[in-house]
Amino acid sequence: MKSLLIFLIVTCIPFLMFSQEDEHAEAHFIALYTVGESWDTEKQPGEQTYFKEHSEFLSKLRKEKKIILGSRYSDTGMLILKADSLEAAKKILHQDIALQKKLFNVVVYPFNTFYKGCIE
Repeated sequence: MKSLLIFLIVTCIPFLMFSQEDEHAEAHFIALYTVGESWDTEKQPGEQTYFKEHSEFLSKLRKEKKIILGSRYSDTGMLILKADSLEAAKKILHQDIALQKKLFNVVVYPFNTFYKGCIE
């Protein structure tokens, strides 16, 4: 009986401590970018109006450690970012003038990992 109690304490305490830390952790969200109605198909990305400001905005979010990962696949850009809520994530991203001026469209979803890994 005593060994069962020790086993339960040893196995449950780390779990409870981890659960409490996760309770206050920021959530993750995935943002999918596509070109908007202001995108000029005759110009390269770097020549687009507001593209430089968009890059500077994303750089700022990286420095603030809000962006976890950024990538591009096909014609879609993708960010994984940290925020307190879905609405907070949308509010952060919509500070980007390139979204305000419709150079890009963005859709944001909760991003819940089921297998934690590392990309280096």
